[in-house]
Amino acid sequence: MGIDAGLVAAATLRRSTGLDPRDCSTEVTTHQLQLAHVLLDGGYEGVATLEEAIAGGDHGLGTVEHLDGELIVVEGQPWRVNWQGTAELMPGKTRTPFVIVSTLQSPRTLRLQDATWDQAALAIESLVDDPGAVISVRIEGEFSHTLLRSMPAQTPPYRPYIQVCETDEVRFTYDPFDGVLIGFRFPDLDPASAIPGLHLHALNHERTTGGHVHEMRIKDAVLSVGVSRDIVMHLPERTMTDLLETPRHIRSLQRLLLRTGPQSISEVAKALQISAKQARDDIGWLFDRGFVTEIEQAGTEPRWQPTMHTHAAKATGAIADILDAL
Repeated sequence: MGIDAGLVAAATLRRSTGLDPRDCSTEVTTHQLQLAHVLLDGGYEGVATLEEAIAGGDHGLGTVEHLDGELIVVEGQPWRVNWQGTAELMPGKTRTPFVIVSTLQSPRTLRLQDATWDQAALAIESLVDDPGAVISVRIEGEFSHTLLRSMPAQTPPYRPYIQVCETDEVRFTYDPFDGVLIGFRFPDLDPASAIPGLHLHALNHERTTGGHVHEMRIKDAVLSVGVSRDIVMHLPERTMTDLLETPRHIRSLQRLLLRTGPQSISEVAKALQISAKQARDDIGWLFDRGFVTEIEQAGTEPRWQPTMHTHAAKATGAIADILDAL
């Protein structure tokens, strides 16, 4: 049996921090919408609205539906920087495939001057001194150099993220840059669940441009960090027990819907190379358990999309037994 989404989330907590997933606190928590591997494999369809995705924090990053630009959440406001480098405040109903948010509570701060990326990374570690923690990072001030990037919207069939970066990434250089860098330093968790290392997105003070940060040179800025010991994964499945009991061919259908977006019965049958009856039965299995919802459009065949259920990575029953054996 492979490790499924919910189990990955719970096991990650146990392995990296020793924390019992049943004791997840909502006060000092990092919230992540979707597992990283789904995005990296080409899962660019939205599974939640921004309003839903950033409800757990006011500080974060991610992207929007179809991988259409870089998302940065500053003071609870979701800004998108498109492939032309233009920043725009996004409506709450905008859909997203991947977001990470937290709340900086009583941050530890340090002034940095004439510092490189590596020196800033060392400063972050010195303020926290816990390789197993998730660190929320904010660097605000003047930068003598930044190299930023964004992406244009993608269309199905989606290519893996690394291929999109190789062919479609658009980079911008700003010397100087005045603004704020927002992001996280994740520990080395299971690569299927989170992206390890320091990951930052930028937004200038005028709120006109920004992007994913490739390079930076700090002139004079304030580094603020917060520490999260709990990770809550918000996944497009209902419960971990249901995930463990889901037949393999149904999981293939779930992955198809996550990576390609709403599909009709005939589209499912063609993509998975199964009969229309089998596709209808499998969709019915998911619908009966609350995993998918129907989208009705006048004059067209009904389409189906994953139902979004947000929950903490908690362990009960059979899953608790599995975690105890790790």
